[in-house]
Formats: sequence, C-alpha cells, structure tokens
Amino acid sequence: MIFYFSATGNSKALAQELGRLLNDRVEDMVPLLYSSPREGQWLGDDKPLGFVFPIYGWSLPNIVRDFLCQLHLNDYNSRYTYFAVTCGDDVGVADRPIRVALVETGLQLNAGFSVNMPDSYICLPGFDVDKDEEREAKFARFGLRVKEIADKIVRREEVMDIKRGAFAWAKTNILGWYFRKFLITDKPFRTTADCIACGTCVKVCPMHNITLDEHQDGVNGQRSIVNITWHGHCTGCLACYHHCPTRAVRFGKRTEKKGQYLYSKYPVKLEYPLP
Repeated sequence: MIFYFSATGNSKALAQELGRLLNDRVEDMVPLLYSSPREGQWLGDDKPLGFVFPIYGWSLPNIVRDFLCQLHLNDYNSRYTYFAVTCGDDVGVADRPIRVALVETGLQLNAGFSVNMPDSYICLPGFDVDKDEEREAKFARFGLRVKEIADKIVRREEVMDIKRGAFAWAKTNILGWYFRKFLITDKPFRTTADCIACGTCVKVCPMHNITLDEHQDGVNGQRSIVNITWHGHCTGCLACYHHCPTRAVRFGKRTEKKGQYLYSKYPVKLEYPLP
C-alpha cells in the first residue's frame, strides 16, 4: 500500500509510478484523513507500506503528520516501511521527524528516498518555480530515479537514500523550525480583481480551509461581490495559488511576479534503462 499527499502533482506522480512498478495500491491521504479510518482497514497483504509526500521546510507537512496521528498500526510494525519524498533541492534531516511520526503510529522505518522535482515554493524572496531548462532536467531524471527506488523496495533494502544537502541539521532544526512556526500561515493570502469566482481554490484546498461567498452589491444590484476567505488552518501547500486559472490568488506582495507550477501541465515522458 502506498499513501500519498500532493498539492501540485509531483508526489502524486511519484506515488502512481511507484504503484505501477511495484504493482501496489495507491491511496490519496486527504480523503482518508476525513473518513475516520479504522485501524489497518486498508492493509490486507504483506506488501511494503509506503508514504509519499513533498518536503515543506525540510520536514514533513503538517497534513501528513495529522494523517499519521490517526493511524494505529502496531500490528504492522514488522512490515517493510518506507517514505519517498519530493523536494526542489534537498531534505536536510527530514528523515528524523518522519521516523518519529511513524514510530508514534506503531511503525518502524526501514528506508527513505528523496526525488528532486520542479520547485513550487514561491513565498519568500529568491524562491520561484524552476526555469524551463532546470524543470526539464529534473523531469529527464525522474523515470530513472523512480526505477532505482522501486528496485530497492523490491529488494527490501534498509537504506536512507536521500539528498540531505549542506547544513542539513540547521536547515531542518533552525531554518525549518522558523519556517514551520512563522511562514505556514494563510494570513497574507488575498485575491485580486482577476478572480472569476470559479471556486477552484476551494476545491483543491486539502484542509477545507477556503470558502467563497458571492453576493450582489447592496448599492448596485447589477454587480456581484466575491469574497474568498482563508480560515486559519493552512498547511502551506500552495495548491490554491498554483491551481488558480487567472493567477488571482496572491500571498501578500511576495508572489506578484512569481510563476505557477502544476505537474499536469507538462508532457512528462518517463524513461527507464534497458534491462
């Protein structure tokens, strides 16, 4: 079984391709998070147990932590368990909080993998989506990397095959702490006059954190007034920003000239080595 969380499609693509190569079932965490799952209700075989998601602030997203908190899988602690995470560059020591979260669930972590995918974080100065050349280079390596990971899972390798990067501890425990404490917030979100009230941001928010209210102007009944409201339960995934068809969602002034990214917008051709 492979559980995944994905906002812009990178981790979904990774989970689906691992599922295809491993002939394994793939499930989106988000619907399960709101379905009051019973202990081990999805697990009926002895296949590996995988968790696939993006790295936020050199750690696991809050929504993934929430999903793991509701699982109680002590009866499955002998099962080969792994994570496979997507990141723009490196993951720091994210394996440590991931391991802790899994142990609290009743699982022992056997392996971890990271996959470089196009950047989607755009909320700080100097951060933007990848340029075309860099994005295509990451896509070109994607198929080979997924095949490498799948082969190691089949062999039940106990390995931490992740790209930690420079200053790994500081990134997760200092910069990452600041990021998670102060930058995972929906307070700066707003919409511009380009908003067409399509409701896309409401539909794609995994936290059910956005509402749309459209009503008639009390003075001039011919004009519609649209209010998009964020309600304080953001997980920092930026799905609302990247899915907006008119680029009307903004994170304060920090994203005014930044790009958008969705995996589904690009024809990614997966290439594998010859046997």
